[in-house]
Amino acid sequence: AALLQRERHPLPPPKRTLSFRRTMSSAGARWRKPTGKAGSGASSKTVPPGLDTSTFFSPSIPAAVKDAVRLMHKVDEAVTMELVSACAQTLQHPDVGFSRQLSARLGEDPELAPLFTGLYMIMSTAVRHRTKASVVEEDLRSMNIPNTIVGRIGTTLRTHRSGLEDMHIQNRVRFPRLEGLHWRVDVTISSSSLLRVFRPSILMRMRLSNGNFKTFEVSVEQFHQLRYNVAKVLRDMQELERHPIMRIALEADKKKFEEDANSSSS
Repeated sequence: AALLQRERHPLPPPKRTLSFRRTMSSAGARWRKPTGKAGSGASSKTVPPGLDTSTFFSPSIPAAVKDAVRLMHKVDEAVTMELVSACAQTLQHPDVGFSRQLSARLGEDPELAPLFTGLYMIMSTAVRHRTKASVVEEDLRSMNIPNTIVGRIGTTLRTHRSGLEDMHIQNRVRFPRLEGLHWRVDVTISSSSLLRVFRPSILMRMRLSNGNFKTFEVSVEQFHQLRYNVAKVLRDMQELERHPIMRIALEADKKKFEEDANSSSS
């Protein structure tokens, strides 16, 4: 009778418990968030497909940024916030001592270096394209980046906008600039074939921003052509600055900076 009663009322199945497995060393495990069993929410922790041309990364989102989005949901948010501040300091005030400290910090965990690389690419691309902070925040949310990290990136861009753009202009790749120009007039009195020449020539020396000097000689006709071309370029620049489209662009930039300053102060 006891066996029949046990068959009628079977014992409840044992409870299932989630098991967490550490895949990192004990030194780096404290940076990782506790993760549960992978399920349907895993897709919300990666960049959705089809967003490459609709963000400020257009035409394509870098693979390093996509990897960083996945890591933002695994690494502790406090550590990610610290890396955002480190990116701003690296972009605004590059320093050898700070770079060494940062390298030592990133070496504590194998996932911190790719996360820092993705954050650095996000902020540097926004500064290089001069994208508004509100647009950056909207695009990052569409890429499934956590709201707290999006807010921190937007606040950092608004607060340090001028310093970041100034440093980007100084460090951008470009040809050397002309910093100084010296010239003198030489007169050739005679040559090996002619007794009297009396032909003037201009010897010019240019000092470039990279420290190099360029010395060359031009004739009087070439010197007058150089003067004419320089005057023509200056006149074209003045006409371009007076163009209505340029005025609209300057007013739009001024309005954008004022909006960013007001939003950061509030």
